[in-house]
Amino acid sequence: MRPDRHVLSSRLDREWRALRHDPAALARVRSWALTPAPVGDLDELLVLAGYRVPHTPSRNALLLRLVELAADDDLAARIVLQRLLPGLLAVIRRRRRSSDGSFEELLGAAWVAIRTCHTERGYQQVAANLVRDAAYRAFTAPVRRLSAREVSVDPRTLDETPAVIEVGPCEELADLLADARACGVDERDLALVRDLVVVGSPGRLAALRKVTPRTVRNHRDRVAARLRRVARCAA
Repeated sequence: MRPDRHVLSSRLDREWRALRHDPAALARVRSWALTPAPVGDLDELLVLAGYRVPHTPSRNALLLRLVELAADDDLAARIVLQRLLPGLLAVIRRRRRSSDGSFEELLGAAWVAIRTCHTERGYQQVAANLVRDAAYRAFTAPVRRLSAREVSVDPRTLDETPAVIEVGPCEELADLLADARACGVDERDLALVRDLVVVGSPGRLAALRKVTPRTVRNHRDRVAARLRRVARCAA
C-alpha cells in the first residue's frame, strides 16, 4: 500500500474502532430496526450488510436500506463507506496510480456517491455499483471534462455566449484542494477538510480526534479562510 493510502486507511480504521462500540451510535442503529435482533456492535452490522463475506440477496437488501438512510444520516453514510473500503482499495490497487491523493479523491467521490445514490433503482449489487460510481467520479469524469474542453471552435461563433458546463461539488472541492496544495497550504489543513467530508460534522470529528468541537470549528474556519484566498487567486 502506498504511503498516502496507508495513512488515510489507518486513520479511517482508527475512527471506526472508536465508533463501532459507541453507545450513542449503537442506540441510533438499533432504532432503525434493520435486523431481527439488535446488533451487538457496528462490525456485526457490517457483516450482515456483506462486508468481506459472500454476496446474498438479504445482505444486499440490508446494504440498500443503509444507503437509503445515508441520504439524510451521517452515521448511515459512514457505515456504508466502511462497507465499501475493500472495494475502494481494490480500485486503487488495480489502477496502480502513483500520484499522491488518489485514494482521498476516491473516498470523497464515494461519499458523494453514497449520499446521492438513486436507491429506487433497486440495485442487485449495491456495493459494486457504488464503487464503480465512485471510481467514475474520481478518475473517469475529470478526464472526460478535460477532453471536452479541447474542441475546435469555429471563429464565427466566438461572439456567441458559451454553454455553461456543470461541475459537481465533489469535483469543485477536489480542484480547490489541488490548487491549495500547489499554493503550499499545510497538509494538516487539507486533511481537516477531507476528514470533515468523510465524518460529516465537527462534533463527530472532535470526538474521533479527542479534542473539543470548538477546536475543530476554529480550525475549520481558519482553513476556510485560506481556501477562499486560494479560490480568489485561481479565479
